[in-house]
Amino acid sequence: MIRFALLSLLLAISAPAVAQVNALPPTRHILVYGDAQARAIPDRFKIKVSFDVVDRDAGKARRKVEAYLADVIASLKAAGVDENEIVATAMSVEPRTREDEKTGEDIFVGTEVERSLTATFDRKDALERFIAGLQTSRELTVSSVSTELADEAALRRALREKSIEATREKATTIARAYGAKLGALYSVSDVAPQFQYGVSAGGWPSGYDWFGDSQSLDRIQVTGSRIERNRVALQTGYVTYTDRIYAVFLLAD
Repeated sequence: MIRFALLSLLLAISAPAVAQVNALPPTRHILVYGDAQARAIPDRFKIKVSFDVVDRDAGKARRKVEAYLADVIASLKAAGVDENEIVATAMSVEPRTREDEKTGEDIFVGTEVERSLTATFDRKDALERFIAGLQTSRELTVSSVSTELADEAALRRALREKSIEATREKATTIARAYGAKLGALYSVSDVAPQFQYGVSAGGWPSGYDWFGDSQSLDRIQVTGSRIERNRVALQTGYVTYTDRIYAVFLLAD
C-alpha cells in the first residue's frame, strides 16, 4: 500500500509536466509568445509605520505602543487620509532576550510589544508633510514607502489585450513568410512552456513594448529621498508593467 501511495504521488506531481510537454499538436503548428509593457508614474502612495517597545513592565510596553498608534492615526486623519485607508496589524507580544558574551546564556531583557500600520495617500505632497512631522525613534520607525495604481485592473486588461494581439501578429507574419496559412488557435497560456524545443522560462526574450498612458502604474518605486530642515522630498521614478502570453497556432493546409 505504501509503495502504491508513493507511486500515485509521483504520478500526480509529474502529470502537469507531462501534460505540458505533450501540449504540442502532432500536426504542423507555430509556437509564439506575445508581450506588452507599459511605463507609468505613481498616483497612490502607501506608508508603513512600525512600533516596537521593549520593557520589563509588559503593561507599560503595551500602553506605550497603543499611545504611539493613536497619535499616528490622529496625524494621518489630520493629513486627510480616510480611515478606510488606514490598516493596523494585531498586537504581537513576546519575551526579548540577549546572549551573555561570557556565558553564552540568554538573559531576559523584557517584554517586546509590536504593532504596525499602513496608510495610503492620494497625494505625494500630503505624504511628504506627514513624514516631515513624524517624530521617529527606536520605538517608532517608517518601515517602507510604496505605491499602488488606482486603475491597476484597467491597465492589466489593456496589457493583456496587447500581448494577445502580439501573438496573432507574430504567428501571422511567420506563417506568411514561409508560404503557409495560419489556422486555429490550439492552446494558450500565460505560463512559460518547456517543450521539446528546449526553451525554458528564462529563455524567452522580450520584444513587444507598449508604452501607454503615462499616468498609469503597477507599483511605485521611490528612487530617492532627503530631509532638509524638516522638509521631506520624495522623488519617484517610472515603473514598468509587463504581461506575456504563449500561444500555439495550427497551420492550415
